[in-house]
Amino acid sequence: MPRGFIITEWTEDRGLAVTLNYPESLDIDLDDMMRIFYAHITGAGEAGNVLVRLEKARSNVASFFTGMESERPIMVNLMLELGEDPDMFGEAVIREINETTLTYLRQMGTSVSQTYDIVNELKNYLKNALFLLERLKNLTKEQRLAQIYTSEKGRKILEVLQDRPLSRKELQAILEEKLSKIISNIEVTLDPFVKTGIIKQDWIEGDSDISLFLLSDFTIFRAPVAKLVEDARKKLPNPELATIYLEEVNNFFKTYKPSLEDNLKIAKNMINPDKYDFITLFRERAYPINKIPKGPGESVEQIGEFLKSMEQDQIIKLIRDSKGTLWVFLFTDVVIPTFYPEYIIEKIRQHRVDGALKKEYAIKHLELLEEAYKK
Repeated sequence: MPRGFIITEWTEDRGLAVTLNYPESLDIDLDDMMRIFYAHITGAGEAGNVLVRLEKARSNVASFFTGMESERPIMVNLMLELGEDPDMFGEAVIREINETTLTYLRQMGTSVSQTYDIVNELKNYLKNALFLLERLKNLTKEQRLAQIYTSEKGRKILEVLQDRPLSRKELQAILEEKLSKIISNIEVTLDPFVKTGIIKQDWIEGDSDISLFLLSDFTIFRAPVAKLVEDARKKLPNPELATIYLEEVNNFFKTYKPSLEDNLKIAKNMINPDKYDFITLFRERAYPINKIPKGPGESVEQIGEFLKSMEQDQIIKLIRDSKGTLWVFLFTDVVIPTFYPEYIIEKIRQHRVDGALKKEYAIKHLELLEEAYKK
């Protein structure tokens, strides 16, 4: 599991120094911190991410650096076990953690009491972030598909394999060229594709590398919540709320059109375990806001923050009845259906005609597609 966070800052007078570590028992050699720093500043020293393996500390470190030209050159270092890779948690989640951490750090003022309070808030946030990362190891199939979609790397892999099968080395080379970044662990990157059945890894006789074949495809969009719409037509939870809910849903879907921006927004809700728990809960029925079941360790304030965010993203709708009771409805469901990629059969034929695909690859892919279709 993730070990914790170490935040360092570069200043001209002190050099590289540790600003905060969580948990406090987490310690690391300054030489190792300098190794991470040098990995960032090699070249232009620009803002960005690196993954560094520290043998002495027995850690992989997913590090984000604000850049030498930033007002405060800060590194946010997520300390992982040697076998772990940040890709297993998803780019969007790691990016959000880094951005939120930096927001806290920028709020620190000259007042000692103010800084003390912000540090405590940051430590509490990092504690919850570690818990979140641990939960991300056990995603459902639809969450893993959403994880693929929220990742630029994941969307690019899908786009490339929608054209033709490739070896892992070929895919890695294409990704590095198209994304202008080093792909350090292609196996971890491909893990959600394999676990959801989107791709199949297999050997072609005579080849030295595993080949990747697309067997399924998926899309993502909003849809009316079938169970709640059905209940509302039966005047549930009561005629007043049912009428308002149906009207709001009808008005929304009259003009709704899926887009990359909106799809990314709803996919991020799906991969957040807490928000996903609420989505699955609200798929079955509406709740008065004061009767929403609380998870272990959840506070009323935390639930309020989740609901506020989901309302802003138009995932839920808050409706007040004539008695003044505020109800929570799942306003738009997030559906991620998979489908058989029939389009790729014609691409296989065309690539064979053009000589861009070896006969062995074409036959293997068609065999795997036939097997998947029968299932």
